[in-house]
Amino acid sequence: MLQLTWSWQPALYLFLGGMGAGAFIMAAVLFLIDKAKHKLVVCVSMWAAFVSLAVGLLLLLSELISPVRGMMMWSAFSNFSSWMTYGAWGAFCALVVWAVSAVLAVPAVGKRLAKAKWLPTLRVVLAWVGIALGAFVAVYTGMLLMTAGGVPLWDSPLLPALFTVSAFDTGVALVELVVVVLSKKDPLAHRAAALMERIVIVLVVLEAAVLAAFLWAMLSADPASAWGQAAVASAQLLTSGGLSTVFWWMFVACGLAVPLIAAIAGLVLGKRETRPVMAIGAVGALVGGCELRFLILAAGVHASVLSATVMGLLL
Repeated sequence: MLQLTWSWQPALYLFLGGMGAGAFIMAAVLFLIDKAKHKLVVCVSMWAAFVSLAVGLLLLLSELISPVRGMMMWSAFSNFSSWMTYGAWGAFCALVVWAVSAVLAVPAVGKRLAKAKWLPTLRVVLAWVGIALGAFVAVYTGMLLMTAGGVPLWDSPLLPALFTVSAFDTGVALVELVVVVLSKKDPLAHRAAALMERIVIVLVVLEAAVLAAFLWAMLSADPASAWGQAAVASAQLLTSGGLSTVFWWMFVACGLAVPLIAAIAGLVLGKRETRPVMAIGAVGALVGGCELRFLILAAGVHASVLSATVMGLLL
């Protein structure tokens, strides 16, 4: 009994938007730690974050009845009592801030504006604002489902928490791939790699803990109510039902275990062996993070649908 109302476009938006948010935050952190190092990594990562969110939003707009009207935000998103409105404007502001940050991070632009005394201060301000907007976008990818209504699996504060941690995890993975690709052009890339490997370990452990709490909350729901039955049914779809093989292998094994093992191995092996190990862990995190969104959407059993099905069987 899979959820079929929301198709693949929203799932990809949830992944791309969250990944973009995490990638910008990681790139901004690298910039704020040392503004003279990793310039190329920071630049490419900021552009990757911008493109990820932009593509994700286009996919989300394609799901609207009137995508063109959805782009006219001043009229389509004017109800500021709705999370959809906050999310739309937050994502739009993030796009603007990230785009300006990415442009200013381009080495050629930096050289042309080298004499501008305001540039360093502006870049620092944009980095902090971009981090705040990135955190909002990451949280919103979970709030978008939580406010949909009628689906117990989505109606939990643990879902935004899970998607937020996963967004940071996949964002770091994207920046890791940038580091791997540009490592020959950045002789100090191994320092950024070591920092990100430590961050990955923390994020994977935290994500596993939030996931365990999320599934426990669903599985322990009251089975006497239609709401509780739907929650249990959704969780069982993931852990032991039709989606369990994909859940355990594609998300838990590939998306959590592989990045954790790769991060630990990268720290143990040192800078010379970091690139291939980091690449494996990053790809695993991206595959698992993407699969998580598809799984959560597919397992979202609607409480009223389940109730109607049960009543139909009884009558």
